[in-house]
Amino acid sequence: MGVRFCSACGNLLEDSPNEILECEQCGKSEQNKALHQTETRTSENFPSKLRNRLKSHTQTPQKAPSGPTMDIECPKCPSKEVYYAQVQLRSADEGSTIFYTCVGCAHRWQENN
Repeated sequence: MGVRFCSACGNLLEDSPNEILECEQCGKSEQNKALHQTETRTSENFPSKLRNRLKSHTQTPQKAPSGPTMDIECPKCPSKEVYYAQVQLRSADEGSTIFYTCVGCAHRWQENN
């Protein structure tokens, strides 16, 4: 809703879903014109160009990653084999981050080195 002012005294009227607005300053009653000016529209194909562009860049997650493996217990299943990747995410004087993915259940977790 928009900002409404009293036509008699210029006082700011409160937003209200009521049909009639009453000024707290002078007591004058006015019809709430904002209710009649509001229009809602819907469309089945909005925004189609944006939706198509987003679909074209959608990536599907990899269920079975490849790479080096290591013998570490998975916290979610009894498997003891995981894929790992070591990445330097923090500053050079700090350790790297190791990302693990379980071979058995594809559970992922990370550890700061």
